[in-house]
Amino acid sequence: SEYSIAEAQLRELVVTDPLTGLPNYRRLLEVMGVEIARADRTHREMAVVFFDMDGLKDINDEYGHLVGSRAVCRFAETLRAACRSTDTAARYGGDEFVAVLSDTDQEGAKLVIRRINERLREDSDQPVLAVSAGIAVYPRDGGTPTTLLSAADRALYAAKADKANARRRNVVGLREWSNAGSR
Repeated sequence: SEYSIAEAQLRELVVTDPLTGLPNYRRLLEVMGVEIARADRTHREMAVVFFDMDGLKDINDEYGHLVGSRAVCRFAETLRAACRSTDTAARYGGDEFVAVLSDTDQEGAKLVIRRINERLREDSDQPVLAVSAGIAVYPRDGGTPTTLLSAADRALYAAKADKANARRRNVVGLREWSNAGSR
């Protein structure tokens, strides 16, 4: 009936991010519950990767929110394309995304991150996009969707700190080098 079709469409809207069309946080938790149960049945690992877009605030400030929203959609597309049909790419909120990678270990998750970074580097659209990522693996890093997301979030912030430290080291290195001949 028309009613049941409308009801199904409404249910879908409730679990879908309106900007990117990806599953939202509510659907993400459902999917993670299903994947944890599958991992238990098959005695396999599953990985959760937390992504955070680098510099979205700067993109919004410099180019405007329309370009910022387009950047979010561009990353969503890149993430969706890098996932297998058995994986789930979701928008966690704002500039944060999560990939649920079934039957995947730490190394497999690193491969997905590398693939995404390569695709972003090859993307000729402006502004250039970059992301930071953190990995959590079930059951090693947590037994529930929320503990896994927290573990992946902590790994993400460690990765962001490493990036910031590397940038500082490079800047200092350059300054020392460029001042070397000026005495």
